[in-house]
Amino acid sequence: MKFSWKISRYILSSVQSYFVFSWLLLSVILFVQQGSKFTEIFFSTSLPSFLIWQLAAALVPNVIAFTAPMAVLVGVIIGLSKMQGDSELVAIRSAGLGNAQILLPLFFLGLALSVFTVLINLFGVPAAASVVKSVGLRSALYKLESPIEPATFNSEIAGYTIYVRSGDLETGEWRQIFIYNEDKANDTVRLITSSRGRIDSNQSVSELVLDDAMVTSYSLTDAQTKYTVEQIGDFRFAIKTRREELIERLNSSEPVPEELGLRELAAYAAGKEGRERTEAEILWQRRVLLSIAPLIFTVLGGSLILRFNRGGRGFGILMALITLIGFYLMTFLGEQLARTQRLSVLASGLIPIVGSILLILWFNYGYRFDIFSKLGNWFRSVIPAFKLGGKEKVARRNFWMDLTTGLRDFELLANLARYFALTIFFLAAVFIIFTAFELWRFAGTMDGGMVLLVRYLVYLMPFVYLQLAPSAAMIAVLATYVIKSRQNEIVTWTAAGQSIYRLLVPAFIFTLAVGLLNWQIEDNIAYRTNQIQDELRNRLRSRGVAKTVDGRVWLAEGSKIVTYIKNTSASDNEMTVTADCSAGCAVNNVEVIEFDGDNKRLQALYRISSGIVGKEGIRANGAASRTVFGNGDIREERLNEDFLLTLNDPGADIGKRSSQMTISDIRSLLRNTASEVEQRVLGVALQKKYTTFIVPFVIALFTAPFALSLDRKGKVVTVGYAVGLWLVFVGTSAVFEQFGQNGLLPPAIAVWSPLFLFTMFGLFLLSRVRT
Repeated sequence: MKFSWKISRYILSSVQSYFVFSWLLLSVILFVQQGSKFTEIFFSTSLPSFLIWQLAAALVPNVIAFTAPMAVLVGVIIGLSKMQGDSELVAIRSAGLGNAQILLPLFFLGLALSVFTVLINLFGVPAAASVVKSVGLRSALYKLESPIEPATFNSEIAGYTIYVRSGDLETGEWRQIFIYNEDKANDTVRLITSSRGRIDSNQSVSELVLDDAMVTSYSLTDAQTKYTVEQIGDFRFAIKTRREELIERLNSSEPVPEELGLRELAAYAAGKEGRERTEAEILWQRRVLLSIAPLIFTVLGGSLILRFNRGGRGFGILMALITLIGFYLMTFLGEQLARTQRLSVLASGLIPIVGSILLILWFNYGYRFDIFSKLGNWFRSVIPAFKLGGKEKVARRNFWMDLTTGLRDFELLANLARYFALTIFFLAAVFIIFTAFELWRFAGTMDGGMVLLVRYLVYLMPFVYLQLAPSAAMIAVLATYVIKSRQNEIVTWTAAGQSIYRLLVPAFIFTLAVGLLNWQIEDNIAYRTNQIQDELRNRLRSRGVAKTVDGRVWLAEGSKIVTYIKNTSASDNEMTVTADCSAGCAVNNVEVIEFDGDNKRLQALYRISSGIVGKEGIRANGAASRTVFGNGDIREERLNEDFLLTLNDPGADIGKRSSQMTISDIRSLLRNTASEVEQRVLGVALQKKYTTFIVPFVIALFTAPFALSLDRKGKVVTVGYAVGLWLVFVGTSAVFEQFGQNGLLPPAIAVWSPLFLFTMFGLFLLSRVRT
């Protein structure tokens, strides 16, 4: 076998650029996917920044360990496909070098990456899991110690619901305080109201300190016969919190399996029995499989391209996607067979490895067997049958050239749409694979888990599309114009007098169209599917048991405090409906507590046994009463069973995140909330929804200039600059959003400033392009 260092280096250089680009892009995409599970931490306004940076750093090892095999497969297949399309592999073979010479440098590349991923899985992933756990517990501690947010109901202090109408976040001083305590054992509700107050925390006990406090007590069943008011002045009492439990968990020396290295995990599995042992062994085997996957994928990808005489990046991306899906489907199958005890864990882990080895052998030696040749010839003979009945077609390029009199705008738009769709399809498949890989251990151990997982993935698709669309639009613009430049078409157009700026018009039209589509999906589809997929994810992670928070909902309107319990006696299909009651939903045990002008003395109490919450208020469909508390006079009135208690949309947007609301929902909530913190968070979310339309256009504006160079050399480097600038844009936007949520900048300035800055920079780059 001949060997050439120069050719080996050339093969590695052809693969390297695509591998690095894919690794970077896939890691960013999956980092966003992982980060979405910790939005409460990343976007918290009360946590120190070092905790957020610790969490961000802790997510990186798991992401890069998972994306390294994918990226090297994409790099190898696309790199070799390009060489195949340029006839470079033919030239290498004509020099007397065979497939073994071509695969040898790729083998060592895969081996080096496998060593890297082994080290990551040995040390990085367990350490990162430990940091994630620590950050989660420390965040909970900070939340207990930080002042309660004004105009926000807090039920985390056991037995008490606290509401503060206004306050100073810096000093922790509260004003106009409402505390609700329900004692079912003594059939009593205690309302504590005060003009000022605070919480002092010390170890496992927090002290509630109130000034000028008043305690109102009434019966849970008959407020008229049991009602007392007591003016107690200064008031201080101890409340037990979960602080001691959290500190104990934080200092616990017993790690969970995800925090163990490979050696420790093997020892842990040996000491367990039943399902715990199986899950630990599967986790150990998964890490080993991910560690050797780069080596498998480099050889498999190289053998695949060398086997098929096809070239081009599109073919390479398609082959990479099919290979990825096939490999991980075999992995899922093996894990499921191990969980159901149809195969041993060791045997199930060999399924994707053996399958890959068989494919590698077939790609390299299948031509020697007549049966494989016959199958290949039959497959190639079947493909033309799908080509419009075998009729001769007019070439698409000639058709568009005739239609546009040579301007080529339609061809550019067609290429942009094709690369956009291809990128979306590929990245979405990777996103879905990673998500399924994460949730399979829950779905695989419950009845109907597969159906539930498929439903979750279907409802997840709008969210995935919105996450990927701006990046896919950027890649589509880069791919279209880089290929046109490499094929000297841009040189031809400019030589014919066509301006570079005119050539970019289709790209700008396309990105604006993508932005408009994203806006419509976000405001008409995604808000609803996000509600459903969050519920389905909770059911998956709880293995079929729908998780419900304390069913009691709280809200404030003027001098009224409204609380009710949502009706949870719904079918499985109905349980995917979340907290939005704007269109009407059934509630029980409704109480409306009405105070006087200074929000301190109880004036009236409305009670509705069951009713319907909608935009106009709460309509009773059961027993309803109103108790009026005057100066020494208590009067109870029976209300009609269809009585309507008028309130300002009491069922909308309760407990929902911004991704689960439309623009009008956020506007309505922003108008009605009195919380300074909530106003900042909602303000940033609203401005981000406004920018959905323009973001793909701005990204195209500052990345397109890198694809328009008339020089064919250094294309990969210039595309790398474009991707690096895109990462700077993403990071800058995130930092400015934090400024907006922390009150350092107004929400509009925080969200729009990065877009304005990068638009100006994009215009500067365009002005420097040689036309």
